[in-house]
Amino acid sequence: MELIKIDYLQIGVAASTLLTVSNLSINSVQKIGLIGNNGAGKTTLMRILAQEKLTDMFTIKGGITRNCNFAYVPQLLDAGEKSGGQREKFALREAIAKLKSKPNGLLLLDEPTSNLDIEEQQWLIKLLSKSKIACLIISHDQNFLNSVCDSVWYIENKEINNFSGTYKEFCCFRQDEQKRAETRYEQKKKHIEQLKKSYNQHVNKARTFSHNKKGLSSSDWRSKSLGKQKAANNVIRASKSLANRINKEKGELKKSQVHHAITLKNGNSAITDLSISSKSKALRLEKQPVNAYGQKLFTIEQQVNLDYMSKVVLTGQNGVGKSVFLEKIKNKQLAGFYNPKIKIGYFNQNIMTSQTDESLFDSLFATSMFDHSSTMQVLGDLHLRQYGKHKISDLSGGQLVCFNLAKIITGQYNLLLLDEPTNFLDIASINALAEFVIAYPFAMILVSHDQAFIKQLKVKKWQIKNGRLITSAAQKKKPESSNNNELELLKFKLDRLMLDSQASIAQIKQVKEQIQKLQ
Repeated sequence: MELIKIDYLQIGVAASTLLTVSNLSINSVQKIGLIGNNGAGKTTLMRILAQEKLTDMFTIKGGITRNCNFAYVPQLLDAGEKSGGQREKFALREAIAKLKSKPNGLLLLDEPTSNLDIEEQQWLIKLLSKSKIACLIISHDQNFLNSVCDSVWYIENKEINNFSGTYKEFCCFRQDEQKRAETRYEQKKKHIEQLKKSYNQHVNKARTFSHNKKGLSSSDWRSKSLGKQKAANNVIRASKSLANRINKEKGELKKSQVHHAITLKNGNSAITDLSISSKSKALRLEKQPVNAYGQKLFTIEQQVNLDYMSKVVLTGQNGVGKSVFLEKIKNKQLAGFYNPKIKIGYFNQNIMTSQTDESLFDSLFATSMFDHSSTMQVLGDLHLRQYGKHKISDLSGGQLVCFNLAKIITGQYNLLLLDEPTNFLDIASINALAEFVIAYPFAMILVSHDQAFIKQLKVKKWQIKNGRLITSAAQKKKPESSNNNELELLKFKLDRLMLDSQASIAQIKQVKEQIQKLQ
């Protein structure tokens, strides 16, 4: 059943076209992922579908037919006393409960996983996968999209296109499309070269008609060449025709955009000055409790070492103390060794760059340790290059977050602490950031709940779990292995007791309780 039908919708902003939707519909049970670069109009479209009032700067033309009961969960929720994850879960539960008792339900979700930790994301994936309520979901979380969605709406060249299939299938389709575009480009380029060769042959042939033949006077040559004039004219016309075709095909020749992994050149003096001896540690933290707000959050039970070129992803549920941990390292408030040459750059979405009249380019290039091309590529990857001459005070909230991230990751630091850097980034920027992290020449501790992003990095993982910081796979597996051995011994003991006629019920009960605790 058709819940929403969009018939040539055109959204304008500030006298220019923001987005065009030719002919799309949302059907019962369907789960659609809406993707596109930041600023492409995803949230604006969703607000229109949710019948929210937009400001006067927007113009809307076209028709939307609705035959549904909907619930809308926006990206930016009111703060209140609850954490971001708690607010998000409450809003999602409330929206689903609202639609359960109503027919033709449609959930409109804008970045629902942005405040959820990995366990909460799994909860939402299961909830939506089992639900028969249709969904339109704006998301940049590739793992979430692939786990939930059966269709993808993608924005390209200010138009929304539909792909019927999972996000993984969509990615394969786009890769094949990219290869086909590259093949067409190479074929067209080869064809133009052939036309040029033919054109040069015609031009050279035309020249032979205009030259005096050796041993003949001009008058004799002209009298003998009158019969060839027609052929000469044909050659000239063919040359002009070829020239026109070449110009036309050159105009149609468009190389498909290929994103190249960023290459950070280490020859800069700024980078050399920040280098630390490979034998030295960037950071060493002693065993200690990590406290905040008058209570213990977790314990560092074993000495923690971070090499000067190491990169680490720190994970854990919301509220366990990940952000506090980064802040304490930044402020050198944890007991341990901090290399005297260490310079710490700290990114937190809540810490904004001061809004000045300085241009984005001037501000960034004044502090970047990388060469011009690498710095410009970072700006391009974060969709900031076109705003390079804008004043920082004129940037939007999302652009300021991206600018702050660019300022930190290109700054003259040799230890980066990045707290959820992917939250405000689109998929293309997230993938580019992953490439940057891998190529970065110094140390980094990065907090993230984005599973696809973490998987791309292939770096060490630390985890805050059960009130302690786990910094290696060995530490994590050791207690599990110990528990497994103890469990097997208890099961063996229970079997013996069950066969022993002298064993008391109390003994059997006690062993069963011990097994249940370990399980």
